[in-house]
Order: sequence, then C-alpha cells, then structure tokens
Amino acid sequence: MKKIIAIICLVLSTMSLYAKEAQDSLLLKINKRDQTLVGTKTANRTLREELEIAFDKKGLVLTDSLWQNIRQAIKTDSDGDSSISVRIGNSSVKIGIFKSAIGKESEVRSPESWKNSGKKEEVRVGLDGVHVKDGNEETHVTWDGVYHREGNEVTKVIWGKDSTKTKRPNLYSRKGLNFYLGLNALTGVEPELATPYPGAPAYIPNFTLDPMGSRYASLEISRFVTLSEGKKSAFRLGYGLEIDWYNFRFDHNRIATKGPNSVQFTTITSSTGKEVAMSKNKMSVSYLTLPIMPHFVFDKKSAVQMVAIGGYVSYRIDTWTKAIEEESGNLRKETSNLYVNPFRYGVRAEFALRHFPDLFFSYDLSPLFEPGKGPEMRGLAFGIRLL
Repeated sequence: MKKIIAIICLVLSTMSLYAKEAQDSLLLKINKRDQTLVGTKTANRTLREELEIAFDKKGLVLTDSLWQNIRQAIKTDSDGDSSISVRIGNSSVKIGIFKSAIGKESEVRSPESWKNSGKKEEVRVGLDGVHVKDGNEETHVTWDGVYHREGNEVTKVIWGKDSTKTKRPNLYSRKGLNFYLGLNALTGVEPELATPYPGAPAYIPNFTLDPMGSRYASLEISRFVTLSEGKKSAFRLGYGLEIDWYNFRFDHNRIATKGPNSVQFTTITSSTGKEVAMSKNKMSVSYLTLPIMPHFVFDKKSAVQMVAIGGYVSYRIDTWTKAIEEESGNLRKETSNLYVNPFRYGVRAEFALRHFPDLFFSYDLSPLFEPGKGPEMRGLAFGIRLL
C-alpha cells in the first residue's frame, strides 16, 4: 500500500508537470499497422505529410533524421508499443507508436493489456487517465480508481462503489402492477323457509351463487420494504393500493333490492303470472383496498419463490345489481348500497411457484351487510395473478 501511495504521488506530480508543459509540448500517436496519424483525416496524404503539418502547427520542423528514426520504429517487428521522445528548441516532442488503435485517447486501456507494453519505462497521460510503467511494475490511475500491477499480481483501489462486487441475489419481487383474476363465493347460513305447500319444489336460498359465474377481479399497485435479506432469501413487508370487484352471480331468478329495513329479494312475474327467468342476475360491489403483506421471497430458480400471509382493509366505492331477462333481453340495473358494509377487512395469502401462475386466497372477516340489515354472510375469493 505504501508503494501505491508513492506511485500516486508521483502520478500527481507528473500530471502537474504535464499541465505546465502542455503548451510547449507536442504529443502525437501513430497507428503502426495502418501507418496513419491517430486523430487526423489523411485526405490521401502520406504519414510524413501529416507529421509535417502537425509539426508546422507548433512552429517546428520535422527533420530527416527524426523521420528516419520514426520509420525505423514503425518497421521494427515487435508485438508491443514504443515511443520516441526528442526536444526541439524549447519544445518537447513525444511520438507514440502503437501496433493497433488501442492507443487512442478515447479508449480505456484495461489492466489486462498492460503486459502487452514492450517499454520498460513510460509515463503516459491521456483521456483514459495516467499510466506509469517502471520495469515489472505498472500503475494506472483512471476515473474509477487506481490499478497497480507487479508481476502477475494486480491490486485495485476503487473510488466509490465497487462494480466488481458480487451482485445481489436474483430474488422474486412482489412489486409493480398486479392483476388478479379468480372466483368469489359467500359463506354463512341463511334462515330456513318452510315449503309453501306439500310437494312444492325445494326452496333455493337467496345467496345461492353460480360457482363459475361469480368472478373476482383486482388491479393493484404494490411496493415493498426489505426487512432482512440473505444470500438466497429475504423477508419483506409489502404494501400497495388496489381496486377490487366482487361479482356475486345468483343461481335463481330473484333480484336483490334495498328494502325499508334490510336487503330483500323479489321475483319478476309476467302478465300470465309466471316467474320471469333471468339469463344473468348478479350483485356487484367495488372496493378501494389497502393490502399489508409480510412475505418471504426466494431465488427465482427455486420451486417456491414467495410465501405471503397478511391482511387488508377496504372502503366500499359502489354497489349495484344487474339482471337480464332470458326471453326479452330486457336489462334491469339498480345502483344502491343495499346495506353493504362501507368498510371491510380480512386476511390474504399468496404463493408464487416456478413455472406456474401465482396463487392468491382472501377471506373477509367482516360481514358483507350492516348488522341487522342482512344475513351473516362473508365474502371470499381465490384465483391467480396474471401480471
């Protein structure tokens, strides 16, 4: 470490000296393979003509002896780079000869490429930083840190965050826009009604639902806070905001209405006194919901990627009924609160499995209707996450 600090001090001193002499110095780079001057447009000019133009801009003259030295360095069969340093009057001239375009100042020279340098002593300053070479030791100061190589051993001192550190595990993320789709049902017991006459058809309770027609949908924006994280798992607290819909589709022809003191079900009769059959008969409730989901997440390559058990609180947005007569197609729609509780709360569980849609299950702990305004019914839903 002491040696590195000493080299950095040397580098800073070199940079200061370089800044003072920049106006009286001429730095040129030659592509050895193409025999062109790096950073210029040749426009059908020879290398010597390009060099003469560069010298002339500094008020210098390219002598024949210096040109012969440059030609000899270009013709030398060497895998490494080389340079020529001369002093003409009060001006310092340095010409770097690179086998390929790696000497361009716009390209960062990696520590792995240092071993290709064939020069024993070298100090190079460019846009890629400062490169100091002294025999078997090399130091490269760049925008992201200091690299020092001695033999085959490389020491790195990184400014700020080290991009070479091991990346965080690729864990499942319960975050973003989520869309849930499934089925819903009602749990609870309704009062039994006596049959109106002997031999009459069995009475169908009011809250008997069509299992496949009663659907649940939810659109959620979720976020999370990581409470604890390991190499292959993490414990997080998820939260968000969602809008969800209960659609209870009844398996009979009675329509839910708001009575004077409680929710009631009425039958529509035709002119002949027959019960009108309904092709669709449902009650829908929409909620604004705040879910709180503590959950464990695992690597995305795991068979089980997430297990979440939490709860939710909701505020009712709207309630309505919709019925369509089977024969006539007449639509009957009514918007009313139907004595549905304005607030709702419950528990929820979610599971994320590899190569399988995410699963969810929710159960309302609060009754669907206000106390005394309807039977003790509670909603539940289950299904999959599509987004």
